[in-house]
Amino acid sequence: WRHPSLFPRRREEDAIPIDDADDPVRAILFFEDPEDLGEALQLCLDVLLTNGNPSGPRVLIENEEAKQEVEVWFTNPDLVYSGLATHPRVTQGSYRLCLETLYHSATSSTSTSYYSSKKSLEQKPTKNKGRTLHATTVGKPTPLTGKTALSKLLAQCPPNTTEQDLEIWTVGDNPYSDVALAHTMGWKSALVRTGIWNGDVADLEKGDVRPDKVEDSFALVAKGL
Repeated sequence: WRHPSLFPRRREEDAIPIDDADDPVRAILFFEDPEDLGEALQLCLDVLLTNGNPSGPRVLIENEEAKQEVEVWFTNPDLVYSGLATHPRVTQGSYRLCLETLYHSATSSTSTSYYSSKKSLEQKPTKNKGRTLHATTVGKPTPLTGKTALSKLLAQCPPNTTEQDLEIWTVGDNPYSDVALAHTMGWKSALVRTGIWNGDVADLEKGDVRPDKVEDSFALVAKGL
């Protein structure tokens, strides 16, 4: 734990604070749901506002000319997913909304006078309306994810096999990610009622992205192919 004072509830007794000015954090990557969302958001905000040096000044608040230097990557655009709980659980898409809101608020003079140091405010009162977080989201249904899956699939096929030689299906429980990915890539899709989707076919008719097949389970999809 390199910065024990950044989140006191997790403070380690033997940790030593380190100045990262010569080795700043270059990127923030979300791969999985954090164990403590509050902690994760706080640390991300510290890294972003200081351009990678949590022990240093919050340059993105105190210097209007400064630019965001830390990259932010999310690996899943979904707001929710279906788990063992009765209701959907929030996931990375929701965390991105949280971080975007906090980042905008922290850099806005209308809502964050408490977030800037008193000294910096006296010297140069900020008039910033709030910054927009620059972040990249990959995962379904982004083309990058589809192209990556395709390359992995072709690597398992006989030499000289092309995408046109294959009939590719995506199977999933979310019309806005699984079915949308198939639509993005020009593949076929099957939607199953075993997860986030509520099974209301009428809702699908209202959308722009429609599956080629709707089944109760993956087993039934596989059986019909």
